[in-house]
Amino acid sequence: MFMKIAIKRTITVLLTCSICAVLSACAPSEDKEEHTGSQPSSAVDTGEEPSSQARSETQEEIITITAHDGLKFEGKLRLPEGETADKLVIYINGSGPNTYDNKRQTGDITFNYHDLFAEQFTQEGIAYFSYNTRGVTVGNEAPYFAEIDEAAYQSYLPLNQVKDVEAIIRDLKTDSRLQNAKVILLGWSEGTMIAPLVALSGEVQVDALFLAGYCNETMADILEWQLTGGSSMVNVGAYLDSDGDDTVTKAEYDADPFQVTAQFGAFEEMDVNSDGEINQKDFEQMLKDTHDETFRAFDGGDDAWLKENYGVRLTSAWFQAHREIPPNRETMPQLTLPIYIFQGTIDANVPVEQSREIAEAFRTAGKTNLHFLEFEMHDHDLNYILYPISGTISEGLQAIFDTAKEL
Repeated sequence: MFMKIAIKRTITVLLTCSICAVLSACAPSEDKEEHTGSQPSSAVDTGEEPSSQARSETQEEIITITAHDGLKFEGKLRLPEGETADKLVIYINGSGPNTYDNKRQTGDITFNYHDLFAEQFTQEGIAYFSYNTRGVTVGNEAPYFAEIDEAAYQSYLPLNQVKDVEAIIRDLKTDSRLQNAKVILLGWSEGTMIAPLVALSGEVQVDALFLAGYCNETMADILEWQLTGGSSMVNVGAYLDSDGDDTVTKAEYDADPFQVTAQFGAFEEMDVNSDGEINQKDFEQMLKDTHDETFRAFDGGDDAWLKENYGVRLTSAWFQAHREIPPNRETMPQLTLPIYIFQGTIDANVPVEQSREIAEAFRTAGKTNLHFLEFEMHDHDLNYILYPISGTISEGLQAIFDTAKEL
């Protein structure tokens, strides 16, 4: 059971209900700025209509954007009460088919991912915009609640995404209610690759970057890490690696503090190479066939295999186009605007070391515009799942809201 889950841990920002998120200690690491988690005043959406008071605080409207190639896609603008705003946060999508709501389901709870961001930003007088990935419209069926136009979705490529965000900014800045607003790009996962390229182009106004689930290397590098056991070891280590040395001994496995080993099987089954410990090399052996088939499909144009077997709806054209853009380790040092990275230590999609590396590169270069916030026991989504389950905003998410307020 575990391996089926581990194989599908991918670069997407799509929400999953993981044990890590639910059991999170939610404590920021030492010598990082501390932010406390919070309980929002409004209840978690359980399918009931919001109160009239909640509706009056946020004005919503659907806006159609025309891209550089003539393709049209929709976004949703949320404005604070009074409708004008001095800041505008634009969410830059992660991988896969995303919509301006990103409706999701966990157990018997259905929720719109973007509602939390809209609520928290607009109550501070900040406008918020989310949008459909090109080729995608809002749908009714889980897991994505999205309809995909296959032909248009083939144009979902990184440089087209950059131009789409530029088109969004141009359109929104012509709105008199937003013409004086600072523009903050909130990039998540793949969005952390797109947002810096928008800022670097200089074609539109960008005043700050907020990056979560940060990717410092290429998409191919990240996928290689995931499918050679990196993701799996993060997931297992979060529960069982008590001394933080990136291995799980028989004693640690038997201790089983979170009572999860029943899902994994016997220690000897996990210790594939029989070296007396569970580590990334074991998962690399388990995943070898999946690794080879995935890269064959992405590089060889086998979209039929990807649609049937890969955990996220992505195309080979998308992956191949990612080979043509520079990694953030090259792009980011060229930027002078304020940059904030919000990163969890148990991110199984992108290793936390990538955030640490770019932060160190900025320090070494004497650049002071990058602010790195690291959160212990936070996952790729900064433990977002706590909100629909319990109504609690994680410390990592609260840091984003607090930083936007103070900027």
